[in-house]
Amino acid sequence: MPSVRVLVPTPPPEAETTSATYRLPAGVRGAKVGLRLDSAWRSYEIVVGVWQRMLVADGAEVLPLVTGERAGPTAERTRADLEEWSRLVDCGVIGLGN
Repeated sequence: MPSVRVLVPTPPPEAETTSATYRLPAGVRGAKVGLRLDSAWRSYEIVVGVWQRMLVADGAEVLPLVTGERAGPTAERTRADLEEWSRLVDCGVIGLGN
């Protein structure tokens, strides 16, 4: 009986890697934690809302920042907002890191 070989056009899986983790020397209590969002990724607002409640419960001060466009007429304002925000926070979360 003849056979058919099926070729799957997907690359082999990549080896699992982990991202670097960072710790605040004194922990979250009393830290100013920045959470950056933008209006393009609406579902992320739910994630940030959960993180904000958890961080506040653990004693952090949360400083959310909603950024604008990265190009075009408002890009300079976005860069300035990010620059100022980065000076105000002890650590910042920018996206899921995926």
